[in-house]
Amino acid sequence: MLSIRRNPGDESMKVIEQLLKLQEIEFGPQSTSADHCHEASALRDEIPAPLLAHYDRFKARAKKAVALVHHGVCGGCRMKIPSGPYAALIRDEDVAMCEYCGRYLILAPPDPAPVKPARRGRRKSADTLVTA
Repeated sequence: MLSIRRNPGDESMKVIEQLLKLQEIEFGPQSTSADHCHEASALRDEIPAPLLAHYDRFKARAKKAVALVHHGVCGGCRMKIPSGPYAALIRDEDVAMCEYCGRYLILAPPDPAPVKPARRGRRKSADTLVTA
């Protein structure tokens, strides 16, 4: 499960995170278990009706309604998000939607810094070795 850290008090992002969690439960491998059904119904009670209706329209077509944004690209349709909506998404102003596919957008957690392999010292070739 993804854990996305946000500033406390961001209600709009909290709702989208709840939708993302609901999506992971309903599209996950154990979506038919009793515990998951109970947890999904509890989440559905917390999410506002208009957002849930939009989510259900995507679910009816077997599509995910929440997409992660990696480097300014929607994870649902793979289109680059225009700079204005992307800036609003970064500022957490309101619920963001992709202009191209209609999915709700949430920023993906930052990628960990790549680990560079340790540099090896230069090997001395056999002809440069001096024997005494």
